[in-house]
Amino acid sequence: MANQASAIGFQGRLDDYIKLAKSGKSIRLQTRLYRKWFKEVSHSNATDDLDIEMDKCLLMADFSPINAEQGMPEKITKAYMISTINENEIDDKTTCHIANERLRMDYTRLKEADILIEEKYF
Repeated sequence: MANQASAIGFQGRLDDYIKLAKSGKSIRLQTRLYRKWFKEVSHSNATDDLDIEMDKCLLMADFSPINAEQGMPEKITKAYMISTINENEIDDKTTCHIANERLRMDYTRLKEADILIEEKYF
């Protein structure tokens, strides 16, 4: 497997798993969804050179193979959406909807490559 993995050349993307599956490897993935909080600091000339801090959130997914073999990526992380934390409930639902549609497209790509995957949504 290590030779097969190194011959394919991993790049830390979901396509790594797709390439492995297309080369004949059986792959099952589990999904972990989470929100990653951070502060964005920007500098504005319009506010007398004061820094402006905004709380933001990334909607993230980790894809990990079940029973990973040597040479296989242990985990691939992907961001599906970014939002401000102070958004209202409608904005949060829209943000989650967009992230879920992007997840759905990735799940479709993975399933088309005969990868078994645990589908979860925000």
